[in-house]
Amino acid sequence: MIIMKKENKKTKGIIMKKTFFKKLFTASIAAITALSVFRGVPTFADDTSATTMATGEANAVVKIRKTLNIAQGITTPNATFTFKFTEKSGTSSNGAPYEKGVNIPDISVTYSKTDNQVNDKIEKTTENIFGNTTYKHAGEYVYDVREDKSGWTAIEKDSKKIDAMRYDERTYEMHVIVKNKANGGVYISSVYFKENKQSNTAKVQPSETGVYNLFDNTYTKDASRDPKPDDPSKVDPTANALTITKKVDGASGDKTKDFHFHIRIQLPSTNKTAAEPIKNIVVQHGNASHELAVVAASESVDYDFTLKHGETFTVTQLPAGSKYTVTETGVPGYTASSVYLTNGTSTNGAAGQLGQDYKVENILLGEKTNNNTVTNKINDVTPTGLLIDNLPFILMIGLGLAGFVVLSKKRREA
Repeated sequence: MIIMKKENKKTKGIIMKKTFFKKLFTASIAAITALSVFRGVPTFADDTSATTMATGEANAVVKIRKTLNIAQGITTPNATFTFKFTEKSGTSSNGAPYEKGVNIPDISVTYSKTDNQVNDKIEKTTENIFGNTTYKHAGEYVYDVREDKSGWTAIEKDSKKIDAMRYDERTYEMHVIVKNKANGGVYISSVYFKENKQSNTAKVQPSETGVYNLFDNTYTKDASRDPKPDDPSKVDPTANALTITKKVDGASGDKTKDFHFHIRIQLPSTNKTAAEPIKNIVVQHGNASHELAVVAASESVDYDFTLKHGETFTVTQLPAGSKYTVTETGVPGYTASSVYLTNGTSTNGAAGQLGQDYKVENILLGEKTNNNTVTNKINDVTPTGLLIDNLPFILMIGLGLAGFVVLSKKRREA
């Protein structure tokens, strides 16, 4: 009896397992069948998460925003940036091939010298890229979008260029999903972009509704080599970016004396994204020439040097938009001052204090001429060895002595 009960329990367990697997198999078949029926409907999986959507049955509007990185102290160049759209083959998420046969015309933005940078950049936005495009039937249309490397000419003299443009190398895949209207015709239902850099890259998020920041360029120019931007004949590709001249004033000034300086040069933010970033700069003073490495983390250079009367310190090449701070160590008896050109404009530095350090801070190096003359003046020494500054006290003492002599004489006569 005990053996019979054990066998019945075992048989019952086997039957229950078979029933469970049968139900699981039936449910799986039903799910697969339902999925097959659903897949037969021509829908686009990407449509539900497309970034830019149509309003009702009106076409979605999409624009491209262009950023031109350009530093302070540079005239904006005449340039036209053009964006091109090329149809692409492939398969939609519903299994249908991408639709083709609808070209999108090139679209562009234009810059000129009247455009001014704000925070080292100028932004411009195209018109609606679908403004001159008509779709005739529904489907998914895909295009490669790129920037054309044209529309700008470098400034050149004696086969030497003084400026450069870095074009954006990135390309994007633009998906345009067109749907049927309820009462006939079609409309652009949704649009999104993906960078071609990676197959699984996320969609590009717009900066605002329908506006995409897809491309940025960097324009750079040498400091001091375009003194008159409206007159190309004045371009000088060999001009130094900065010249600092030492001058000693006063008949008693020591013109053989070394005056000590420290300079800090800060490159503009645009150097990092330039076509050819500056990584080393060359300085010259006296008979010495030195190549200095730019500190990558701060994009700056620090350097100590000395100058005598009539000597100069020069920086051969720097990108316009750089700034410098120069400090002269104070010398007893001398008072420092400066007059400098910053981007072609003459400015007087702050008045120095007798015997104290002298500093001129954050001076812009623009595309026009940049230089600085630092003068140290010392008061003349009188033949008696007394300083002229003490003359009022000497006169007071002299008058006192004269008065004493006159008073003494009157007393004797009395």
